[in-house]
Amino acid sequence: MRFNLQEVKKTVQRRGGGLAIVLHFLRPGELRKEIERLIAYYEGLLGAPQKRFAVDEVRSMIGDYRLANCLSATLSAWYSWQGRDWAETVREVGGDEAMMSLEAVGIASAVTLRLALYTYVNECYSGFLPAEHRQAALQAFAGIYGLRAADLEYLLALDSEDEALLLRTTDRPPTAQEVATLYNQWAFEAALFNASNVHFTIDCGAFQTEIATTGLGSIIKRLCFLARKLGVSYDLAYEPTLPGVAPLLHLTLYGPQDVTGLPQQYGLRLARLCRLLLGYGTMGRTVRGEGKRSGRKSTTLVSALLEAEATVHIARRTYRFMLDANLLNLLPAQDTGENEGQGMEERAQNQEIVGAQFIAPAGAGEFDSGVEQLFAEAFASLERSRGADGWRLEREPEPLLLASGAGAPGDGSAALQSIFIPDFALTRDTRRIYMEILGFWTPAYRERKVQKLLQLQGRGDLLLAIPLEARDAFAAIASSFPIVWYEGQLSATDVLSVLHAHYDDFAGRLALLDLQKVRKRVVEMGLVSEQACYELLHCYRRSEVQRASEHVVGEDICFVPGIGLFATGWLEHLKSSFVEWIGDRGALPLVDVLRECRERWPQLQASEDATIEAILSLWPEVRVNRTSIFAATVELATAEASSQPLNDGGRQLAEPVPAKRQVRERRASYSKKRATEDAVQGDLWD
Repeated sequence: MRFNLQEVKKTVQRRGGGLAIVLHFLRPGELRKEIERLIAYYEGLLGAPQKRFAVDEVRSMIGDYRLANCLSATLSAWYSWQGRDWAETVREVGGDEAMMSLEAVGIASAVTLRLALYTYVNECYSGFLPAEHRQAALQAFAGIYGLRAADLEYLLALDSEDEALLLRTTDRPPTAQEVATLYNQWAFEAALFNASNVHFTIDCGAFQTEIATTGLGSIIKRLCFLARKLGVSYDLAYEPTLPGVAPLLHLTLYGPQDVTGLPQQYGLRLARLCRLLLGYGTMGRTVRGEGKRSGRKSTTLVSALLEAEATVHIARRTYRFMLDANLLNLLPAQDTGENEGQGMEERAQNQEIVGAQFIAPAGAGEFDSGVEQLFAEAFASLERSRGADGWRLEREPEPLLLASGAGAPGDGSAALQSIFIPDFALTRDTRRIYMEILGFWTPAYRERKVQKLLQLQGRGDLLLAIPLEARDAFAAIASSFPIVWYEGQLSATDVLSVLHAHYDDFAGRLALLDLQKVRKRVVEMGLVSEQACYELLHCYRRSEVQRASEHVVGEDICFVPGIGLFATGWLEHLKSSFVEWIGDRGALPLVDVLRECRERWPQLQASEDATIEAILSLWPEVRVNRTSIFAATVELATAEASSQPLNDGGRQLAEPVPAKRQVRERRASYSKKRATEDAVQGDLWD
């Protein structure tokens, strides 16, 4: 049971024209004897009802009523008041017979016992029991169930707070230092429950080795990883310094007053994150399998911390609350789990996060929202099926340092310049597009986002995804960026459509093609499959391959969708060889023909079944007969189907003689099926 900030002993001071609060934290050894007496008092009350607990006596032990109330609340981590078990208590005061009598009429708790007494009074005393008859009535009612009047009165109040018994929930009583340390933690958390933000000023010069090795971006991303891990909203800005001097980094964590207004759940996360950041190290890495760090010296955030303060609100007034390394020494360690006041789940998560800050790769880990996670999973699926138009998705890329200053978040200072960390980066060849998925949290959040985005106007490499319900909130930047509007879930195909509309560079890629080199390669290989044409022609969509192939085809080269680019001479030679081979064998199952084609003609070894079948459908001498969708045979066509060579750039393939009509109709049906798949699933042939 944590306590409210107004209950914590504190002083208010005036600093720099504003108000600051200084919480009373217990230093090592402070109030040790008083706390020990308090613990002994609790130990002496074990098994006693709460009505014997004297608040005034506790306050007299400590000497300060605020400290006494908070220390008593702190002991709830080791002690609790619990109501007695009904059945056990009834058997203790009345025996098994009383228990059986009560169960027979459905009395199984103090509530049902009071209800039965109320019914008895209504029946026997017409709903009103005079004081002079009270004892006689209770004795008569108790006698029905084999109880004494005193036992009946005890059972009637068994579920009240006064009758709850004091129990210790741990194997041993706490020490005075453990109680003081947990009190400090809860006092610290009480302040952040009422905070709108916590601001850290960090001297990046302390991380020169890391910056020289991996860059400032890696330090920023590792700091932000912790914020994402705990689900705390954050913002970043930097303060430029002299040339050659590392900048100052300003990290702002937003508190429950700014984000949700609900302090407990979010405030706990914010408090834990602040404690983690105060003990953060970037150089030391946990050695797996060993219980120690490597020999490299650790650079901690505390050593680089110039200032850390929270903006706290009490009774509609704003106060500054300073955080420093001395405060960290008064709080429980995050990575030991020795504190009895922490739950098992909290200790496990602390250990996981403390380890993750050293070993987690930059940009990996938690998503800020379910929208981001589902979008990333859908896009990754498209990438695996080669349906992402060649784009690769990267989670939280390098931060963008904004050129024009807008001040630190919330302080209005023009000396600070913002840092923008996009949610994703989309990369294709040398093109890199940043992507931000905007939410609809609070007015303050939207204002900060719009302010930063206005500084990014004109970059030409930023794509936004905005929910439809937030259209009005982000109207100020709607005309400055390509935008994907979504409702509910962000569609990966919608993002690809906007990318194609705004960043289509097909004309430039086509202009860079060495057509003579491409034609030479087609003639040398004989066949370049449609899949291989994507790389050869620098294309990412099926429609691009078809358009680019128009610049390649000529007298000796043709292009057919589903097959690719091929030399007409090679195809004529292949047809002659195949017709001769199939003629000697008669009708064969299609599956055997496909296997034999790959073994006999090297150019077809890597071809798909559909590609080989499409080639067969070009020849009027060959017929594929399908008796079902599972069974097909290949044989020579009837004698009246004449063999005509390819000529005139392959135009005869597009204008077959009537004898070819049956085969050409099959091709049309095949192409239609392929086109439908392309429209629905988004360039599966990519």
